[in-house]
Amino acid sequence: MRTGSSRPYRRPAQVFVAVFSALSLVSVVGCADNSPVAAPTSTLPAQQSDGGATDDPTEVAIPDYETDLDLDQEEKKAVEGALVAFVGYFQTVNKAYSGDFAAADEFPEYADGEALKSVNGDVEVIKDGSYRFTGDVTPSNIEIEKVESEAGSVSPTAVTVHFCFDLSKWSLLPKDESQTPNSDELVTMEHNIYKESGNWKVTEQTLRERKC
Repeated sequence: MRTGSSRPYRRPAQVFVAVFSALSLVSVVGCADNSPVAAPTSTLPAQQSDGGATDDPTEVAIPDYETDLDLDQEEKKAVEGALVAFVGYFQTVNKAYSGDFAAADEFPEYADGEALKSVNGDVEVIKDGSYRFTGDVTPSNIEIEKVESEAGSVSPTAVTVHFCFDLSKWSLLPKDESQTPNSDELVTMEHNIYKESGNWKVTEQTLRERKC
């Protein structure tokens, strides 16, 4: 298994709560594979938020990753661009879910489609007080599953990332409800990250397995 090293990367200066709370309930009643879910917070490396995640300058720390793929230089560049979006996505969720609601304005820099819809829905119910978020999550065991190109594209335009969440470290539940511990604490998540108009963005997030 090949491993990508953690190092600075250059970029330019630049659903809804029901599904997330359903993932919270994995620790209570279990879950089914392939269910879309919102993302909890992260403590991935800090970065400046001044534009969409692209393939050009301003330093961002790329997290360690593994892959069974034999990546060429273009594919490695695509993976790093996608991971810039991955890092920015979780950092922005971290701020917004923790009460810095203005940070939600940054979501479109790193997310689109169902992923964007989901995190915006989560922020709304945290903001209105009907749901409470506690703890934080650091994605771990990051693995690059696929690197693909659209028809007619010279460079890769899609990266699939698998990673682990420890459900014992966070919860998003109705304000008067407490989480019940369960043995199913580690789950494998999938992010589909696409490049459009030069920007990499998380567009889909799926629960893959009830284990890591």
